[in-house]
Amino acid sequence: MSKFCDVTVIKCQAGLGGNGSSHFRREKFIDRGGPDGGDGGRGGDIVFKANQNENTLIEFHTRKQYKAEPGGNGQKGLMHGADGEDLILEIPVGTMIYDQKTGKLLADLNQHEQLVVIAHGGRGGLGNAHFKSSTNRSPTFAEQGEPGQIIELKLELKLVANVGIIGIPSAGKSTLISRISNSRPKIADYPFTTLIPNLGVVDMRKFDKHDHYSFVVTDIPGLIEGAHEGKGLGHEFLRHISRNQILIHLVDGTSIDPVKDYKIINQELKLFDSKLTHKEQIVVINKIDAISPEELASIIKKLEKGRVKLKDNIYAISAVTGENIDKLTFQVAMKVKAHQDNFRTEVITNEEITVFQPGKRHNKAEVKFVRKKIDPVSLKTRQVFDVFHPRLEQVIKMTDLEDREGIERVYHYIERLGIKNELRKRGAQPGDRLRIGGVNGQVIRMRE
Repeated sequence: MSKFCDVTVIKCQAGLGGNGSSHFRREKFIDRGGPDGGDGGRGGDIVFKANQNENTLIEFHTRKQYKAEPGGNGQKGLMHGADGEDLILEIPVGTMIYDQKTGKLLADLNQHEQLVVIAHGGRGGLGNAHFKSSTNRSPTFAEQGEPGQIIELKLELKLVANVGIIGIPSAGKSTLISRISNSRPKIADYPFTTLIPNLGVVDMRKFDKHDHYSFVVTDIPGLIEGAHEGKGLGHEFLRHISRNQILIHLVDGTSIDPVKDYKIINQELKLFDSKLTHKEQIVVINKIDAISPEELASIIKKLEKGRVKLKDNIYAISAVTGENIDKLTFQVAMKVKAHQDNFRTEVITNEEITVFQPGKRHNKAEVKFVRKKIDPVSLKTRQVFDVFHPRLEQVIKMTDLEDREGIERVYHYIERLGIKNELRKRGAQPGDRLRIGGVNGQVIRMRE
């Protein structure tokens, strides 16, 4: 059995785009063949896919780094580099993906085979054939591949089940789930036997061969007083209750004070997340094989006297002997069916996670004065400006600044995008320093 893990942090890096080729056609008997460098291939994306057959994040807990395949470099003869293969990572249904840096929820994968692209691969660089013009018949410049997106993610699993079984330790949750579903958890006569939530599928054909309906049930272990503060094990698993449509609140009939147990569990749900108290609960008294009918009647009376809000009658069962299990299961199935008619889960996509695509509009350039500094070579006072613009930042990343044509292309974009005018408005002079993309960006000089 694989170890259970429901929260982990990983780092993902999409594939680097392939470099464009700088090449000229050279064939016998053909004069002035011209540039024929091909484009680089696109880098692979990082894609997450929900899989209902997965139930733990342990693989992502043991391996923290994921990198997609880079794109191939362009070749002579206008040959395009191969696109990098996307890296598809399968995670359990019910996994929520957060940006670890900002805490923003990027995706909530709660349906089988649901897909989301979290990190986009870099665009392949253009070959020198693209830069041929009437004024430049022999361009030597070719773009470098664009780096793929890098992002640190927090993965948080909230098990998706129609029904959740809650109750104090040793209430019989594991025994009940093993009775009604295909789950086979560890069962023993001591508290905290169950250390992880167990998922099981309830096949109604087990109770009625003509009923082909099925639903998913899970037990939530370790709930004790103070669980929301980290006591016991409940604080690790309370989050899973939010995915359940209906709760079976299992009360231990042999407990010293069943009513107190019931109220403690509900109080922990409220303190952890007040929304959990609005979920429909089916109250079930377990272990009636170990108590007398009079004791059972007394427990029911105390629950009602304690003004416990119950929508239906209290059910009494014995998970060990199977008494009244069929009746309870049929009632639960009916309620699940009713909930599924109206139940809708929220799906959040990562529409805001994008990279620049040629032709798309972007906001105006942002220029910020940073400081004045002394140039160690000329000993003149120079100003430093931070320049932000998605297209210019992309051009910088895809340009070899040691190449004469490459640096000319950067200055061309500085003027074309209106950045030069913005700089002049702020008093920038030739020789001042421009940091493209902020503190860690590429530094170039302002020129005429």
